[in-house]
Amino acid sequence: MFGFNRSSVITKVFNPLQITPNSMVEFNVGELKDKGVFKFMKVIEMGVGDKSFARYLIYSKSEDIEYILEVFQGNNNALETYLYNMVDTIPFDEDFLFNVAGQKFITSPQGDEYERCSMPYEEDRIDGIEGKIKVYDIQSEEIEHEIGVKVWDYSRIIDGKEEFLNLEMLEDTGMFRIFVGEMIEDIFYKVYQGE
Repeated sequence: MFGFNRSSVITKVFNPLQITPNSMVEFNVGELKDKGVFKFMKVIEMGVGDKSFARYLIYSKSEDIEYILEVFQGNNNALETYLYNMVDTIPFDEDFLFNVAGQKFITSPQGDEYERCSMPYEEDRIDGIEGKIKVYDIQSEEIEHEIGVKVWDYSRIIDGKEEFLNLEMLEDTGMFRIFVGEMIEDIFYKVYQGE
């Protein structure tokens, strides 16, 4: 009657998975295998230069945990997908900004060493890649906020697999958020569009 359709594809932000407000995702690989379906809570459009990608905040009520599903179009318009979980947040700290973020190597508190993905052959510290994020809340169907962000990407090989560490600093608060994850092929997850 009012034209409200919860099964319409979300178009207010970049949405390469073409999810609707009722969409869910299920995984058949890794630590999320057999954990049931995850509900999409937010879509975070990230723009870095002329490139856009989406981070989907997904949540499992049964596991009471959130993950980030990062998706962008790679070569030949195929989707590349990364599954991250947030492992730490750090309030703005000048020492962390200049002596940790952007260095060639970064070591986690657990002693895991990652190498910078951006300009890995540059020995000196580099500034983060600047971008903008737009956060869309699926339940309220509103853009929550738009802010600037700086991003640094690192990786390491563990047990023959590449693991990624993503470090971002929010422009408005200076808060650092640290995510760890891995690349997953689209054959290992299924998006249910919802009705």
